[in-house]
Amino acid sequence: MNDRFDVIIVGARVAGSSLAIQLGKLGKTVLILDKNSFPSDTLSTHHMSHVDYLKKLGVLDKVESKGLRQINRMRTYIGQSFVEGPRSSYTIIPKRDHLDHILLEEAERYEGVSFQPSTTVRNLLWEGDKVVGVSVDHKLGSSSYYGDLVVGADGKYSNVAKWAAAEKYHNQGALRPVLYGYYEGVEPLAEPVTEIFLHEGRIGFLFPMEQGRDCLGLEVHPDEFKTMMKDPQAHFESMYKQLYGMERRLAGASLQGKIIGTSGMPNFFRQAYGKGWALLGDAGHSKDPSTGLGINDAFMQAFLLAESIELYEEGESWEEVMRIFQEKRDAQLLPGFQLTLNYIQSLRSWTSNEMALFQAMAANPMVWNKLVPKIADHLKEDSDDIPLLHQSIELEAVQFGFEKERREE
Repeated sequence: MNDRFDVIIVGARVAGSSLAIQLGKLGKTVLILDKNSFPSDTLSTHHMSHVDYLKKLGVLDKVESKGLRQINRMRTYIGQSFVEGPRSSYTIIPKRDHLDHILLEEAERYEGVSFQPSTTVRNLLWEGDKVVGVSVDHKLGSSSYYGDLVVGADGKYSNVAKWAAAEKYHNQGALRPVLYGYYEGVEPLAEPVTEIFLHEGRIGFLFPMEQGRDCLGLEVHPDEFKTMMKDPQAHFESMYKQLYGMERRLAGASLQGKIIGTSGMPNFFRQAYGKGWALLGDAGHSKDPSTGLGINDAFMQAFLLAESIELYEEGESWEEVMRIFQEKRDAQLLPGFQLTLNYIQSLRSWTSNEMALFQAMAANPMVWNKLVPKIADHLKEDSDDIPLLHQSIELEAVQFGFEKERREE
């Protein structure tokens, strides 16, 4: 294998592979490195609320060929009440072994793109203060590869970020443990719907995947995690059956594989670039999965970085195009980041009056449909006073299915 490339990408999942596809289209020589072989699964919300990214990359048909259900609605339960609304575009919920593998195969179709699995990157190579490559261990021994740019798409605990001393900011740490599993035979609703359950300060998720298979998830209180992991399936199912209607719907269901858990996802932004290096996906920005934005964020960053690399090739300065990349990345991700943190923290502070008001509204859709547009209009009039709440309303219009057009009627 050649040891010199235009771009070396550390990490072959959504962020890394989608960047490689775009660089392949530009005729770049690209080496993708990953410690895993593919197809392989990973912890994920799976929620793809913007399929336009897959269309632009030319892989939507292949991703949907697995028989994924198209989700057009979202339902949110609080206690024993719920509200439901249509989405402006459909969602799909693929398993990551399927999605990541298709993206990687598409990247490898380009003559200049190569992939090396089961490879551990040991360090960055430097010339002075500039990164010029990576040293790796693989099945045949050790090697060094050189590139004009090294991209860390190696996740929230990114080694590339650590070796490059990328500064963190807006750092909140992990807030909530998360557990999930894949189930067959969950009693379906009449129409497939993304379901969010808010119950006793916990968050439940039900994501319809292919016909007959669903991804079930729980965000629990931090002090519950250790006990749950002693017998994860029993504790998970016991807790999940407390959610609205789920005791009946889980009666004939069976777990595929095992329950997977983590003590929490860190919440931060990182410095996005330096001399000869850049960060992408969770390496550059991570947040709690409760709002299901992670996969879409990874695609968005990959498209922004590809655009910046193309501008650099056209003669713009590296510092300028990457400064703009970081500014655009942060401007697009910060509202969702703030919403996510507020969303998590607010779950513990619902008063009995607020719960009663929500349940009354949920029980009367006419009241809900009249009230929500008035809230949005009021926020627009006074947006200087409460900008974050306004951002939250707008983001929820996209994420939870209450269409902006309905609010403005």
